[in-house]
Amino acid sequence: MAIYWYQCKHCETLIKKDSSPNTSSCSKSSFHSWTKLAELGDINYSCKHCGATIQAKSTPSTSNCPSSSFHSWTKL
Repeated sequence: MAIYWYQCKHCETLIKKDSSPNTSSCSKSSFHSWTKLAELGDINYSCKHCGATIQAKSTPSTSNCPSSSFHSWTKL
């Protein structure tokens, strides 16, 4: 089963998981709002807006950056 990166739009938490994480217990909102960013891989990417750094197989999703309307990913 594939492992994916998820990020909460509210609290910026990053999680690696094989399915969507639980939405309860967000520290900045009533619930987490998870975005599936990318499948776990070996290419490093960093978002210039929120500072998230992940390792993915291909360019992550630009949707729902916590610090901007869209993520702006740079390959490291």
